[in-house]
Amino acid sequence: MTTQAAKEKRSSDAANGIAVPSAEFDSKNAADHAYHVIEARIVQIEYPPDFMLSEQQLGNELGISRTPIREALRRLADDKLIQILPRKGAFVTHVEIKQYLHLLDLRHQIERFAATRAAKRRSEEQARHMHNLINELKEGIMAPDQAVFVYSDKAYKDLIVEATGNPFLGGVIAPMHAHSRRFWYYHRNQWSSHEAELAIERHLNVMEAVAMGDEDAADVAVQKLFEYLEAFALRVLKSEHTI
Repeated sequence: MTTQAAKEKRSSDAANGIAVPSAEFDSKNAADHAYHVIEARIVQIEYPPDFMLSEQQLGNELGISRTPIREALRRLADDKLIQILPRKGAFVTHVEIKQYLHLLDLRHQIERFAATRAAKRRSEEQARHMHNLINELKEGIMAPDQAVFVYSDKAYKDLIVEATGNPFLGGVIAPMHAHSRRFWYYHRNQWSSHEAELAIERHLNVMEAVAMGDEDAADVAVQKLFEYLEAFALRVLKSEHTI
């Protein structure tokens, strides 16, 4: 990639709300930045399955050295978003539906805990933030699309994780959320306005229950959300087997 192309890529990241590092970035901050940028590109299929990641090219694009890039790639390998092969390089992993179903099974149990605990512990300020997001998402239902769903998916999860007050939960659940968003991006050709509307509604139901502080309703809403997510994944699996 040319120097000009790298600059344009960094400008694009900045425009999308991804902080571009300054010269004063220390190694840890640079590694965190690289991790989040590369993760976002993998999730959004900008880096598709089997795409080879070059430390040198990524360093040029992001304006940081290869050491933090290498650390970011190790973290992404731990998250199973990439695979590092000795003497070959780092490659983006495949999106496998059966693996995704295993992920949903685990996520379901963790998010039941998260939603019910958040409903119990959320502050009034956090509840206000949730109500603001709920209003935004209700407007989005009027013209549902993938972007609204992906935004709702991440925003509602971040708010709920914060509301639990559990400092360990974010690190456990964040990689699962990345895989889930990547699944939706990868299978976006099977989206319809009806699918988007259902997905947003299920997320809204969880958020509303948590905002109201209703633990039982939050538990039921999470159950219905995951019934929908699993049903969609099974429809995708069935469609791929009939092609």
